Amino acid sequence: MMCGMGCRWQRVLPTLQLRTRGLPLLPSLWNGAKPPALPMWAVASVSAVSPDGAGGWYEALATSAPVRAAEEVLLCAHAATGLPWWGSILLTTVALRGAVTLPLAAYQHYILAKVENLQPEIKNIAKHLNHEVAVYANQLGWSKRVTRLTYLKNMRRLVSELYVRDNCHPFKATVLVWIQLPMWIFISVALRNFSTGGAHSEGFSVQEQLATGGILWFPDLTVLDSTWILPVSLGVTNLLIVEVSDFK
Repeated sequence: MMCGMGCRWQRVLPTLQLRTRGLPLLPSLWNGAKPPALPMWAVASVSAVSPDGAGGWYEALATSAPVRAAEEVLLCAHAATGLPWWGSILLTTVALRGAVTLPLAAYQHYILAKVENLQPEIKNIAKHLNHEVAVYANQLGWSKRVTRLTYLKNMRRLVSELYVRDNCHPFKATVLVWIQLPMWIFISVALRNFSTGGAHSEGFSVQEQLATGGILWFPDLTVLDSTWILPVSLGVTNLLIVEVSDFK
């Protein structure tokens, strides 16, 4: 019985229409998409992992091209400004946030605002679609499960069409994370390479420069902050930023 009902549902489904919008109620295509290939630097990093696995992944990351590029950015900023290392690191951080993070954050809010503006239209579509599916379910004797699947598939398709129409797919709002997180990792690993003596500038070890390039209670940038002032203050600041953003 369920098999016959399912067959009838598949034959009739393409003829459904959302009369209030003139859009066909066709089931969304669930084509299996082939996962994208890894970028070249990621493949190189994986292949560089040592067979024994002891620290291999970090060694591959520390010697990767993005980390080397981050080291060059930090060295160029230090050489161009002539500031001590604490000032160069601070200035580079502010510059990257202003040039990369700030525009991406503005773009993220722009996409989210467009998605929010679509909510009234999405609710209206959901209302009419629910009525349309209910009518066909009564006429064709669909089960609750078939009725719900029909509604969900077509609702997903119609909402996706709205996102394409307004060019505001919610995934675009995650671009900030996908760029800012790798950038933060590469800069952090580059600074760690400097602090362990893994890079040189004009014949001088950057590690030696960092050892005297601090300020206040952290004159040596190659050692941990034993007072925990920096990590705690950084964590509290980020928490306040998140809370203020959620409040707005």
